[in-house]
Amino acid sequence: MSNLSKNSTTHPEGLRINGMPDFSEFTPADFRLAIAEQVKRDSITMAEALGDAGLSLFPESEDLLAICALLAELRQDWDTAAYLLEKLVAMQNPISPPATWQHYIRALRCNCEPLKASEVCQKALLAYPGHKILLAEVQSLSDWLGQCNLMEGSETKH
Repeated sequence: MSNLSKNSTTHPEGLRINGMPDFSEFTPADFRLAIAEQVKRDSITMAEALGDAGLSLFPESEDLLAICALLAELRQDWDTAAYLLEKLVAMQNPISPPATWQHYIRALRCNCEPLKASEVCQKALLAYPGHKILLAEVQSLSDWLGQCNLMEGSETKH
């Protein structure tokens, strides 16, 4: 059992020094669990503060990169989500699960970066050829890019 969950379930103040949490005792898993608990309680501001603290202590933690990317998606901060997911994929490569790739592609799409999203999708398909959701993403992105090209072409004709 992690330090956080062990102490916070038996003592409501959890790990504290002078009333402030003692983050030096937290592990990445402790931060992930605490963040998830705050989201469950609909305390998103506290979850984000825990995420920031966790990333400052453990910038290479896959747990923290993943949950902080989800927090960024929740607040529709697509730049941050894409940055964290890009870092996560680079760390996990070539074993990033399809869901991680899908979140990364979604963040890029929502950030209006269809070309980069398409490139990332192609990389994901190298790891997971034939994956139905990734194939659907490729088609959707191709359609989007095709529409962009048509609009650009019509602008140059006028």
